[in-house]
Amino acid sequence: MPTIATMSGAQFDALPYEEGRRWELLEGELIEVPSPTPSHQIIVCDVLMAIHDYLQSRVKKGLAVMSVEFALSANSRLRPDVCVLLPEKVARLDFDLSPIAGAPDLAIEVISPTDRTVECYEKVRAYLQGGTAEVWQIYQDCRALEIYRNETTRSRTGDQPVTTDLLPGFFVPLSSFFTA
Repeated sequence: MPTIATMSGAQFDALPYEEGRRWELLEGELIEVPSPTPSHQIIVCDVLMAIHDYLQSRVKKGLAVMSVEFALSANSRLRPDVCVLLPEKVARLDFDLSPIAGAPDLAIEVISPTDRTVECYEKVRAYLQGGTAEVWQIYQDCRALEIYRNETTRSRTGDQPVTTDLLPGFFVPLSSFFTA
């Protein structure tokens, strides 16, 4: 994911839409995001469905969606593979507006073998500084999960359970995210 240019969030928001090309803005750096592979998208769908099913079982329903853009700061526009908004944010959400001002409650990124480590960590930092309570990075090549919250990091591998205080009662084995 080579850096192409630097610009402000306002300049990024004014770019014309181009079919088939995905861009993110990370601290003013324009980053081209390659098209996802089928294995990447299967993981995204598995995660999305697990969280969606959980949210649908709640009285106050949150929202889990794929690839929605957030304006985390004046110069960062990121699009997590899956994002979760808790009921309080859903109540204030304009469903027809993009980017969404602010941060998701939970941002989930599926890390491909071709992703640059530095950019992955910079995204975690941008999400957390922008107000995201928790960030998950799912590594498809080694079937592992890193959970970032405040100053702490937790790791999960194999059949270890994936849980979060953000979603009380959510409990799935990590291996359920790797059905392909």
